[in-house]
Amino acid sequence: MMNHKKLTAAVLSIVTAASSMCAAAAPIHAADADTAVEQQFCAPISEIVQDSGLDVDYARALQYSLYFYDANMCGDTVDQDTRLSWRGNCHTYDAHVPMIPWDKQTNKQSKGGTNLSAAFMEKYKDVLDPDGDGTIDVAGGFHDAGDHVEFGMPENYSAATLGWDYYEFRDVFKKLEQDDHMETILRHFNDYLMKCTFLDDDGKVVAHCYQVGDGNIDHAIWNSPEVDTMPRPAFFLTADKPQIDYAVSACAALAINYLNFKDTDEEYAAKSLKYAKALWDFTNDSIEKIGDSTKLLSDNADGPGAFYGSTKWEDDYCWASAWMYLATGDEKSFDYAVKIFDYYAPSGWCYCWNDMWSGAGVMWAAINQEHPDLDLVQKIRDAQGKNQYVFKDFWDDDCVGKCLKTWKQLETKGGFAYLNQWGSCRYNTAMQMICLVYDKYKNNGKPSEWSEWAKKQMDYVLGVNDVKYKENSKQTVLAGRNGTHGPRAFIVGYNDNAVKNPHHRAASGLLMAEDPREQKHILWGALAGGPDGSDGHSDSTNDWVENEVTIDYNACLPGASAGLYAIYGTPEMAVTPNFPPEDEKRVYGGGAGGEGGGSGYWIEACGVDKPNLNGDGSGTTQVSFKVLTGESKPSKNISVRYFFNIKEMAKGIDGLGEVRELYDQAFTEDGEGANGVLTGPFKYDNTADTYYVEITWDGYVVANSGKKYQFDLGMYYGDTWDPTNDWSYDGLKIGKSEDFFAVDDPPETRTDHICVYDNGVLVGGIEPDGSTPAPKEDAKTTTTTKPKTTTTTKTTTATKTTSVIAGPTTVTTTASGETNGAVKVTKAGDANCDGQVDMSDVVLIMQSLANPNKYGIGGSDKKCLTEQGSANADVDTKVKGVTSNDALTIQEFLLGKVKSL
Repeated sequence: MMNHKKLTAAVLSIVTAASSMCAAAAPIHAADADTAVEQQFCAPISEIVQDSGLDVDYARALQYSLYFYDANMCGDTVDQDTRLSWRGNCHTYDAHVPMIPWDKQTNKQSKGGTNLSAAFMEKYKDVLDPDGDGTIDVAGGFHDAGDHVEFGMPENYSAATLGWDYYEFRDVFKKLEQDDHMETILRHFNDYLMKCTFLDDDGKVVAHCYQVGDGNIDHAIWNSPEVDTMPRPAFFLTADKPQIDYAVSACAALAINYLNFKDTDEEYAAKSLKYAKALWDFTNDSIEKIGDSTKLLSDNADGPGAFYGSTKWEDDYCWASAWMYLATGDEKSFDYAVKIFDYYAPSGWCYCWNDMWSGAGVMWAAINQEHPDLDLVQKIRDAQGKNQYVFKDFWDDDCVGKCLKTWKQLETKGGFAYLNQWGSCRYNTAMQMICLVYDKYKNNGKPSEWSEWAKKQMDYVLGVNDVKYKENSKQTVLAGRNGTHGPRAFIVGYNDNAVKNPHHRAASGLLMAEDPREQKHILWGALAGGPDGSDGHSDSTNDWVENEVTIDYNACLPGASAGLYAIYGTPEMAVTPNFPPEDEKRVYGGGAGGEGGGSGYWIEACGVDKPNLNGDGSGTTQVSFKVLTGESKPSKNISVRYFFNIKEMAKGIDGLGEVRELYDQAFTEDGEGANGVLTGPFKYDNTADTYYVEITWDGYVVANSGKKYQFDLGMYYGDTWDPTNDWSYDGLKIGKSEDFFAVDDPPETRTDHICVYDNGVLVGGIEPDGSTPAPKEDAKTTTTTKPKTTTTTKTTTATKTTSVIAGPTTVTTTASGETNGAVKVTKAGDANCDGQVDMSDVVLIMQSLANPNKYGIGGSDKKCLTEQGSANADVDTKVKGVTSNDALTIQEFLLGKVKSL
């Protein structure tokens, strides 16, 4: 008989794939457990930290805002740079991007590579690959958002803007003792920009890496970055394709970095300026060579795609020219910029990664004010052929001066300046930053209506508001706990009313965004997307619009907070001591016997009872589980043990006829090296009549990967199977077969009676004799000896070896919908009624079982199963109704194993 896993692997990988970051399907709830468990909730923020207690505290807002960047660090220096215990080194393989052209496959089967030609890489291999190992090192930087791609434009913008925050309000950072933290973040950003800029022996830019990772590959996965294994292609600009908006925005960040470190670390500052000048020269050489044209603009199709589409480069150039002047004192920095400066552009859209005009305008205004001999206004007139009546000053209403008037018109009924649904708080805090820099220079640091307006906006962000709560119980267990409306702070962790469920993989600790449970970690300081235009907001993990968090969203928050503290700060405003707290008092996560939300390993699982329908007492238990951990560096040598009791079995262990793998998602999706190997049964000596089966991963990080493993245990005839006395069955959520394939709402729940081991050492769960994991420092002394011999037979397929003790049998699942017996079959196997029998029919059958609300009879999808299709699909004569057996039979037919349907 054909191996069931081999036949259905492709289709199951579709229906059990990790949920996309942008998935929007409604959850399907698994069957309720027999015993209801009282919902526990995480401790409020006021019980976790001892902050100032003020509703409005700009010092606290500044302090917290920096910690979001600790959560989004990437590369092989995260361990040393981050201040969050739950983050660690990740994507270290970015240090070894293969020097091959990217195959452009947007799935995990891609081999990665670069967008460079083989000829280019060969020509410049000494520059790109100085150690000669055949790879390029671009490890480091920051993840863009809750996802893990490193996109060039928002990364460069964030590096420059954070540097600007520090440049303008350094005294506040130092007074509040946040300067060291900010400098660590700035170094992590700018070290990466320098690493990604490849210079030849003459100091000329050969190539600059502007993106690592592909959005389509990345957004199909939801797990922590430390366990990512996805292909991450690297994208470079060169002189032949300069894409100068990337180059010049990186130049600006490095020039600002020079200014921030020139008085405290001369060598580091000089290195930053060296790279800034190289990128500046590269940009100007490209303009001279190619001319003022769209050919200079980034190719959005070459990397960012629809995720970040840059529309101009002139704003980035003018922004960089201001900083290059401040860094070098060279008036020539403005020579080309005055030809393209758009003095009508501010406020433009708003200061952001794709519109730098407000930032450029306020910096040109400040420079022109501080250095009147430059007379930048007249230089623009001369370069653009304008007369003296066009505009008089950068501060006037033709340029920067009209920003506040424009932004005031955007206010909602609640008083929030709302520009756009995507990151409304991002734009709002950017407006605040511009206003505060305006008053610093135009009003000598004294508050005017500009600062007053910024204060009003920040107070709204900090919770001085009345927000409509839009989240529902399917999205989060917290829905409705505080009524339908009220105050909400949009900085995570700021107070008890703050956003709690940001759209962030690492912080969530969840394995899909649609999981409604509370998150495992507090994403301190993250600025949530923000309210809608009617002062409403959805605080749910799966809301990637209003609850999105990104490095560019947060970028102006430290500066705005510091600027407001400089003007409105009081002695009562203070940073929170002993921050971040070691214990966040989370109820989600942690191994048995450990602290909630701490380290350790645990299992989330569900099961299905499969009693023999002939009533002879035989049957099986089918189990689906995932491995989770609180460790920032999960082990690659994990095994899982399921314990069962044989007391009711007349033949003892010899009566066991079924130990069989049903599905291994890790192997199906990641291939060789990701095998979960099922072995057993093994005797558990510490408790009478107790045995266990074990699933082992060798050299593969399965914990927090979100990969399901499913197996069948028992017998189909010849003895009695009663799972109710099994140790691992106790606490196992029992549901229906289709729960195994749910993709929208996780049916698995935590169970501590299925145990996790690291190299044979118990690290999660409770064994039948009551043994629990030892404290972490003593874990090496609790090794459980694994039996040296087993009584199993091997069933081998062309793709994977699975240890079993009996031959495979067909798995029967519940039909997604009963059909009218009067419906006649038009073509056996043609589930989608297209007149043919092929794999698309198999896919539809499995989709209808996994997601009946969408793909079953009467489902919401236009290609859902119809009554006619259901009649055609029911090809397995042994079971009435559509089951996975029908999908199996059709596949056997397509493989020639069954002659007819």
